[in-house]
Amino acid sequence: MESIHSEKVLLISSISDMTRILSQIENLSQIDSIFIFDWQQQSHDHSSFEYSKVIGIFDDFDMLSVSIEKQIEFLNEHFQTFSFFDQNEHLIKDLSKHTSDLLWYQLYHDVLCQSTYMTEDALQTMIHEYRSSYRENSKAIETIENFAREYRSEDALQWYLKKTFLYRMTNKALKVKNIDQLHVLRCFMKDLTQCFIREHRKLIETGKEKLIVYRGMKLSRDQIGKFTENLGQLISTNGILITTSDRLTALNQVIFNQKNANLCSILLKIECDLLHINGVDIIADLEEEYQMILFNSNATFRLVDVKMNEEITLIQLILSNESQIIKEKYINDSRRRIANISLDILFGQLMCDMGLWNESQHYLEYLFNSSQLNNEDLIRIEYSLGDVYQWKAEWYDARKYYDRAYAIIKNVQPKNIKESVYVLWNIGNIACEEGKYEEAYDYYRRALAFLKSNNTSKTTRRVLLLHDQFNSILSHIYRRFGLIFSNISGFVQSTSVWFRTRVWSKFDNLLRRKQETTNIEFVSELSNKMKVDEIYREVLDYDWQQWCLANMNSSVLIGAILRSIGRILNEQCRYKEALLAHQQALTIFEQFYQSSHIEIALSLYYIGTVFNCQEKHEEALDFCEQAMSIFKRYYPNGHLYNAQNLNSIGHVFYSQIKDNDSENKYQQALAMMRKYYSSGHISTIESLVGIGNIRCRQGRYDEALIFYQQVLNILKKYHSSGHMSTIILLNNIGYTKKQEGKYDESLEFHRRALDMQQKYYSSYYAALANTFNNIGNVLECTFKYNEALDYFKQAFNMQMNYYPSGDSSMVASLNNIGNVFFYQKQYNDALSNYQQALTICQTHVPYASNSVAFCMNNIGITLCEQQKYAEALEYHQKALDTLENNFSLYQTSITNSLSYIGDLMIEEKKYSEALDYYQKALTLLENYLASPHINIADILNRIGNVLYHQRKYDEAIEFYRRSLSIREQLNSIGSIDMATVL
Repeated sequence: MESIHSEKVLLISSISDMTRILSQIENLSQIDSIFIFDWQQQSHDHSSFEYSKVIGIFDDFDMLSVSIEKQIEFLNEHFQTFSFFDQNEHLIKDLSKHTSDLLWYQLYHDVLCQSTYMTEDALQTMIHEYRSSYRENSKAIETIENFAREYRSEDALQWYLKKTFLYRMTNKALKVKNIDQLHVLRCFMKDLTQCFIREHRKLIETGKEKLIVYRGMKLSRDQIGKFTENLGQLISTNGILITTSDRLTALNQVIFNQKNANLCSILLKIECDLLHINGVDIIADLEEEYQMILFNSNATFRLVDVKMNEEITLIQLILSNESQIIKEKYINDSRRRIANISLDILFGQLMCDMGLWNESQHYLEYLFNSSQLNNEDLIRIEYSLGDVYQWKAEWYDARKYYDRAYAIIKNVQPKNIKESVYVLWNIGNIACEEGKYEEAYDYYRRALAFLKSNNTSKTTRRVLLLHDQFNSILSHIYRRFGLIFSNISGFVQSTSVWFRTRVWSKFDNLLRRKQETTNIEFVSELSNKMKVDEIYREVLDYDWQQWCLANMNSSVLIGAILRSIGRILNEQCRYKEALLAHQQALTIFEQFYQSSHIEIALSLYYIGTVFNCQEKHEEALDFCEQAMSIFKRYYPNGHLYNAQNLNSIGHVFYSQIKDNDSENKYQQALAMMRKYYSSGHISTIESLVGIGNIRCRQGRYDEALIFYQQVLNILKKYHSSGHMSTIILLNNIGYTKKQEGKYDESLEFHRRALDMQQKYYSSYYAALANTFNNIGNVLECTFKYNEALDYFKQAFNMQMNYYPSGDSSMVASLNNIGNVFFYQKQYNDALSNYQQALTICQTHVPYASNSVAFCMNNIGITLCEQQKYAEALEYHQKALDTLENNFSLYQTSITNSLSYIGDLMIEEKKYSEALDYYQKALTLLENYLASPHINIADILNRIGNVLYHQRKYDEAIEFYRRSLSIREQLNSIGSIDMATVL
């Protein structure tokens, strides 16, 4: 049921089944009517079925059939869908990647009129199809046979108005944009459109200047609300609209015994100025007493007024030809992007942009198979099919079509450079998705070579030289990690973003640092080329805006390259340079498009991700919301870009410890993804992992593992066993198992990840170090300190080799080494490692308050063990002050600092002060963590200890009991320390 979005369902059920399911389905918007069939007359008490959607309870099949037919007839007359379009905004913006129902109906009408893919046997194919579909319906078969004998092209309108199967199938196919059905109907639809055009001419020839027509219908309250919200905007009816010039006839249309209380009676009043309407098909049967006026599916109206009263709502419209202007602008803007693209192919690409991937695929296949095509159109159909399959994440088929397109391109003269680059770039993107990074990089480089060999501009050659140098430095990065460049059409599809939100400390966040590399490692490749920083400076300091003004055709590509560089810089924690790259890209896109566009939205989105990494969450949220406002205008009904941005906003809220807000965004993104994809699709994993991370942080480990296991199953379906995505998720699961106290299982998952890394990524020291640390953490929990220390030291040595100038990832290894020395009571060695960790943290991530405070607290704890209480208090207080400056972000960390100071107070026998700190910590934990949680149990135990020292034994016992109760609830796995309390 959740896969049905644009159709109404009539549900027929037995009375026994309905008794069980009625309460669950009553509020499903897809269900219009419910019919209960009680053929055995089992029940005489029908009071439980008095719901608005239940049409009736029937014990006779014929009565049931009659009622269903009446309801279908009612829906055919009254189930009208509408789409709104803000014409004022869109007339001044680039429409090349815009999507709307209005554009779909405009282009479909024009494609029908030219119908280059119409075949001679189309009519016979349609008749054969419907003979097969209606073979069990003798009445319909009789109509179909009459149609086969009598039909002529000029009679299409009369056949439509007879309200036979043609009327029903045409209306349904137009409303839901069913390309397969419209393809079957294509001959009839073309004839019908020609009838509209002929009859419209006759109407104009009558000299009639104005018409006022009416239409009665039923709409839901939500639909009426949409009209109220969109006053002054354009509206399309998503199909053929039948009206009458007689107001009373229209009012009679809505006098119908409809039980659904959510449906309201509507009267449409439409004013038509026939002298100023061009390109819109409107016809009138002037011979009828009450004139029937029909508007074709390309008709568009301006919404003038909505007047509501208790009995009926009057909606006033004016027929408009502004849709023709918008359509022409869309075509011209699209041809600025793809020169001379045919209307047929553009219609297929529009459906792809709208997220109608199956419809786009089928239409392009029909187009491909229906006629002789020139090479240019053949190339565009092939790579357009590649785009569709890439959006569907069916990479094998996408690659097949891109390869076929490129094979044709190679043999055509003169070559279309933009399309060559576009196809090569997308083949590279697919290779990245499949983990074939060397192959992907090779295609990117070949794409740039095309630009280099076909642009003689001195400035462009200099740019490409810099980019070649930049690529030589980053080639290993591309081979190691699946970073996908944004290509010239703005296609961005990456499944790696979600890894940034992993549950453990930011120090373990691999992806944020994975592109760091050493000058030593690449010195042979750099040779006499510029050093890394010099190349960045050359690229980022150059006035790209002025260059793009003089080279508009390449400006979008340069903007994409700068944006790609910005993404890499962001991954390297070089946030200032990343912002500079993204801001230059944003300026270039704004110059090229002059107004809101998808490319602009993507740049705003990436700027938001940089701010989030800098812990500038308000700025991050602002840019993500700016991006979302553009995505919503382009994709008002939702799109993958909208979902991706919802996930990004969810990441910001996750960083702010706003778990409810974060999960809400992830759930919205997941629901939007599932509108386009099945529940087990690769594109859903970012949302699933985000929700899993929240559950894990809240201590709801079983729930977290359910989400992680879903993702693992999806990854097995789409990726090879050694894919980096799978490795990182195995580490996620291992971490969660450790938090549960299931150390053997945790080790198993981490070692599976390590085995894959050593097999497929043996030289990726940064990633290996991460897993070595994870394994060491588990061994430390099982008191195997020497083994743990060995893993931690190996991790640190790998990081030293990988980052000779230091990196924030080393902080985790140094803290881990310090922890082992601490547990072994080698406090000086522990302090040495903690101090080193703090220095690196303050040097490389000074803005990371939580990280800095973590290091300070470790030092404070160690000093306390050495009975250096004054120094210890100084470090703990500094940590607390650092965290409290960002109170809303670090509540859990603040509770740790409060607890550490409380522990210090106990050592100094300052029990009242200790109790105050513990009570503050408990209040924060109970407000934030889901109970039962081990951290709450620990702080309750600490309070009990203080009260015991104060000889308040009854109160102490109460807190011990509360602590014990939580531990007992958590002890189902047998790993919780009960003895501490007992």
